[in-house]
Amino acid sequence: MTTTVALYCRVSTSTKEQTTENQVRDLKSYCERMDYEVVKIYEDEVSGAKSRESRPAYNELCKDAFLKKFDIIIGWDVSRFSRSLKEFVHFLSDMDERGIGVIAVKNGLDTSSSSGRMMMKLIGVLEEWNREMLIERTNAGLARTVANGTKLGRKSVLTPSIRRKILDLKENGSSIRTIANEIGVNRGAVQRFLQIA
Repeated sequence: MTTTVALYCRVSTSTKEQTTENQVRDLKSYCERMDYEVVKIYEDEVSGAKSRESRPAYNELCKDAFLKKFDIIIGWDVSRFSRSLKEFVHFLSDMDERGIGVIAVKNGLDTSSSSGRMMMKLIGVLEEWNREMLIERTNAGLARTVANGTKLGRKSVLTPSIRRKILDLKENGSSIRTIANEIGVNRGAVQRFLQIA
């Protein structure tokens, strides 16, 4: 049975120097060598940092993958799919759940093979490690800021005079909504103040 594939090609901008032509040619040549049947070519001329919805061909590719219109998605390079490791891992996971393989020719990634699936898991582990390291660094920075005496968060919009007015209105039986509307602040701020007052 012939393996059906979709090709995804992307360049950041549409200029004479940057077109998807070279990617298409190289990927078609790869498919001929592998005896794959190309069912559709998806081409975007937009930054990989954009969301899926902002890349029309990529968005269509994902929808067609969900409908199982092909067996494998092939791109020239991992960076053609996404500039973000997190988004790429999410993409690989989505395709894996639907039984769609992903090949990045330049990087040697092929999730339809056992070594490719192992590589996909390794990429997922690295992304998780990267996220944990970012959280640790952020928390360490926040702790250092607090230790240096800086208060975290936004400055309260409730000045001493506004606080007095809130208490007066509450004592006169006004609801939180009424107080918030009269003073011109959100209900959450009024409610939080009344909880600690």
